[in-house]
Amino acid sequence: MTKNTITQLKKFFAKFPSIKYPKGALIHKPGDKFTNIYYAKSGYVRIFIKNGSQETTLNIFRPLFMVSLVQSSSNHPSNFYIEAITPCEIYVAPANEYQKYVDSDSKLSKQVNSFLFNSVLQLLNNQTNIIAGNATNKVATILLQLAFDYGQMKEHSIYVPFPATHRMLATLIGLTRETTSVQMSKLQKLGVISTKRASFTVLNLDKLKKMSQLD
Repeated sequence: MTKNTITQLKKFFAKFPSIKYPKGALIHKPGDKFTNIYYAKSGYVRIFIKNGSQETTLNIFRPLFMVSLVQSSSNHPSNFYIEAITPCEIYVAPANEYQKYVDSDSKLSKQVNSFLFNSVLQLLNNQTNIIAGNATNKVATILLQLAFDYGQMKEHSIYVPFPATHRMLATLIGLTRETTSVQMSKLQKLGVISTKRASFTVLNLDKLKKMSQLD
């Protein structure tokens, strides 16, 4: 989406109440229906599913707006959880109010639809690399997606403030935490990324892209 579109959406959602969630709070659980559209003012969330005691984080990083939009249109209960992984503040707007607003501006509607379609295509491409790739492909792909979603340009590097713990990355790509840590260390030694606590910086974007691709 363009900066102008993002500004428009923020102005719309700012008219409605926001809800603050502490880290670890469940925003949504299986069986709940989406009757509102969510828009994150601040903070990060994750979408995940459970199979017994095992959790799998779905490969979506800007989930609230997109997922609530799709789910509210289908009117079906979901089968996933949404959890705040940092303190969050979320705008909540009635779905019918949001739809009226977007329908009144054809340019805005086109931009939002384009964002949704591009997000799905990006997700499918990333999932291909994650499912069919080796450990290096998987880790490189997930770091690229984080850089695309949350990266902040700083001279010739891309700083990603997303709380990307090795455990979190592992659940996103189906690897063990130990294997993920080995791959992260490998990327650091190659000068592709640098890390500080749970955040990271992409130092060589071209090399990271190359390492994400299947042979």
